[in-house]
Amino acid sequence: MFDKVMAAIGIGNAQVDTRLASSVIRSGETLEGEIHIQGGKVPQEISGLVLDLISEVIKEVDDKKIRVPHTWARLALTDPMTVAAGESHVVKFSMEIPLLSPLSVGRQQPKTWVATRADIDKAIDPRDRDPLEIRPGALHEKLFNAMKALGFHLNGAPLEASRRNPTTGCIQEFEFKPSPGSRFGHLDEAELAFLPSQDGVLDLLIQRDTKARGLGSMLAEVSGSDEKFYRVSLSGNESQDQLETMLDQALS
Repeated sequence: MFDKVMAAIGIGNAQVDTRLASSVIRSGETLEGEIHIQGGKVPQEISGLVLDLISEVIKEVDDKKIRVPHTWARLALTDPMTVAAGESHVVKFSMEIPLLSPLSVGRQQPKTWVATRADIDKAIDPRDRDPLEIRPGALHEKLFNAMKALGFHLNGAPLEASRRNPTTGCIQEFEFKPSPGSRFGHLDEAELAFLPSQDGVLDLLIQRDTKARGLGSMLAEVSGSDEKFYRVSLSGNESQDQLETMLDQALS
């Protein structure tokens, strides 16, 4: 009886340990790993295992911007199971990393991790947290390389909570600055963001922000009309040259 009471408050209960095949993965690839379950001092019922992909997002609360954990993808594993005292189980898993995943690039890049939750009857849920680095997929890399070829360098990549992306509930803004001597020196900044697409694999949102030059430009900047937006659908088969031409036309 004493062991059951202690397990109910989290002492001596079953433990979970997620072991990722790799802590570094590209967007669009499949994350694989194993969940090791070690029984505690008494038999316990596990209703199920859940993998959450979580990132820190920037959210505005009371006119202040704070960072909060945000679950943007989830995978439910296993049927209910009984873990006997001292018994060991291994559950393998695979999970596709979406193209809209937060990427680990630039300054202000979001922290991302895999959280494993075991729903255990009458006990504190044991949780396991493993850091994950998500690198750009092939399409992202071609776009970033196209921006570099046009004379831009990636500055920040903040991740913000947003209803505009119902797939993940957040949007990452890739902020590019024109390099010294670039023919895009008239721009203060160019931003790229990815959204779900009905016609392709991703929609690309392009925002150009011009520098204030003279009274007319200053008034445009104050009113926000100096910012121009473009949205295009990407099939995923575009070459870097095609993407470079498209970006050139949008940013010129």
